[in-house]
Amino acid sequence: MSTKIPSLREAYAKYFKIGAAVSPRDFELFGDILAEHFNSLTGGNAMKFEPIHPQKDVWDFRAADQIVAYAKAHGMAVRAHAPVWHKQVGLWMFRDDDGETLSREALLERLEEHMMVFGQRYGADVYCWDVINEAIAHFGKGVLRDSNWTQIIGEDFLAQSFRIAKKCVPDSVQLFYNDYNEWMPHKREKLLKVLRGLLDEGAPIDGFGMQQHLSIYADLDEIRRSVEAYASLGLRLHVTELDVSLYTVYETGRPTITDEMLQKQYDMYVELFSIYRQYADVIDSVTTWGVADSATWLDSSAVRIGDFKPDNVPMQRKNFPLLFYADHRMRPYTEKIIEDALK
Repeated sequence: MSTKIPSLREAYAKYFKIGAAVSPRDFELFGDILAEHFNSLTGGNAMKFEPIHPQKDVWDFRAADQIVAYAKAHGMAVRAHAPVWHKQVGLWMFRDDDGETLSREALLERLEEHMMVFGQRYGADVYCWDVINEAIAHFGKGVLRDSNWTQIIGEDFLAQSFRIAKKCVPDSVQLFYNDYNEWMPHKREKLLKVLRGLLDEGAPIDGFGMQQHLSIYADLDEIRRSVEAYASLGLRLHVTELDVSLYTVYETGRPTITDEMLQKQYDMYVELFSIYRQYADVIDSVTTWGVADSATWLDSSAVRIGDFKPDNVPMQRKNFPLLFYADHRMRPYTEKIIEDALK
């Protein structure tokens, strides 16, 4: 009798899609893991604004095309991510040919052109789209982050972006808002206010993307409360950028990784997937931000809260936050996650 462990996508077929954020390079590095374990892909950077539209009259779809082609060849779904963000949008987008700030109407027209080109190219090849990313302020009492979008269009840029996106993609494509630290109470209250407002305005929003960039010290009770709160709005939920760091934003230096830290990470992942399974009636997809520990953004960036980075935190501290070791073996908690799904 075979003792082979079922794949993640097989174990979770009755619950939700299992996804990974990728670049085309990952198909060579992690093709074995992706083909076996995942059935959804997010273009981590390939479908953001600046990589595909770096200048006014310049488009570059090479990386995005490769991701869509790979997904089609392997029977995977594609999540598009994310045109409206305060980062990775060229300043040309907000200026006219004389370098002057665009009017509200002109910026909305440019955004519609961008979304229309993207929508016509990929159509139903993507099943959902993170239309807006990280527009909520993490710190302070203000709700929206200050950005070119708010300065030029105004606070209704969120609703306007969703209305534009709806015109540019087939009805089958679900439209999402995506954000981080969504489990923290003060951020959760801001997010709920904004999401309720969008729904009350009739904005065509289908779901909320919970990034779930977590550490081993995240509060599981608050994560559960957050899932329940967002689900109560009637939105579909996706976990969009999951990883579990061994460090917190406040740690400096390179602390020794202890057995206790690894156990906390094990317990965190096991309990997280237990929560996700319990709410599988509203959670349609769980995506990790990366594939294996050999390539994670957390190696080149201190764990952050928004744009905050404390002094003395090294920018090259090795982290091990994903479901697979660098050598492509399953992490112990990944085996447990699969085992629990099959009970």
